[in-house]
Amino acid sequence: MASYSQTHKYKGDPLRRIQTTSGKIAISIPLMLVTLMVLIPFVWMIIMSFRTTGDILNNPFGLPKTLDFENYRRLLFDPEIGFGRYFLNSIVVCSGALVVSLSLSTLGGYGFGRSRYKFKFRGWVFNLLLFSLMLPPQIFYIPQFTMLSRLGLLNTYWSLILIYAATALPVSTYLMSTYFSQLPSELEDASQIDGCSHWQTFLHVMLPLARPAILTVILLNFMNFWNELLLAITLITDPKMRTIQAAMMMFVGEHGADYSIAASSLVLSMLPTLILYLIMSDKLIEGLTAGAVKG
Repeated sequence: MASYSQTHKYKGDPLRRIQTTSGKIAISIPLMLVTLMVLIPFVWMIIMSFRTTGDILNNPFGLPKTLDFENYRRLLFDPEIGFGRYFLNSIVVCSGALVVSLSLSTLGGYGFGRSRYKFKFRGWVFNLLLFSLMLPPQIFYIPQFTMLSRLGLLNTYWSLILIYAATALPVSTYLMSTYFSQLPSELEDASQIDGCSHWQTFLHVMLPLARPAILTVILLNFMNFWNELLLAITLITDPKMRTIQAAMMMFVGEHGADYSIAASSLVLSMLPTLILYLIMSDKLIEGLTAGAVKG
């Protein structure tokens, strides 16, 4: 219906129609170029995962002669590589960090987002939380390493779980508080009239309504946790405790490189984030734009 009205509107004005078409082309061409820039390395990596390292060195941009899954078989089932162990380590670390960060950010976001919960220095604490978003995380690495070393948590899952959760708390709390702030206060009043406590109101009424924001926090934090490398190689030096990102560094080193296995590991490592994004992509936009049109 909209396309018909636009066509009818511009039917007697060829110049306006040409300008509209030119504008669409001017926007579409840069977007297509950017898309190609993103997709070409992605496709090239998948193609490399089906080739041997010798073929890659002889012709880096060539196509595989046959669709051979030998690289994936070696990666998944070769005990010398132990890729499954690294994959499990990443799952444990990401799951633990998600539970900690989500639990604290939903509680903090609810307290900051609802105006009825007033406490001393509320504004100062929230501003300090926002200020921490501007600080580069690298400045905390040495103090974090020293603190975890004194606590005896190096080379444990807890070292990464606690640091990952702490780094994710500011932005997670901000997103949750923004979403909670736009929920109508009548819901809280009605639940308390029905006899609900503050905790029951949060758990059974407000938290289910914040599902888009919760899914957004889960997706953003999971991608950050899963792809993090610097802390993973700093706090974990035990080979058996490596996460998947740290383990992939073994395939390309100073004294040798197995590019085919490296490409296969990259393909497998991106599958969890890709699947999670495809499932939650619609909720991601809704959660990120929460409060943007708040009146």
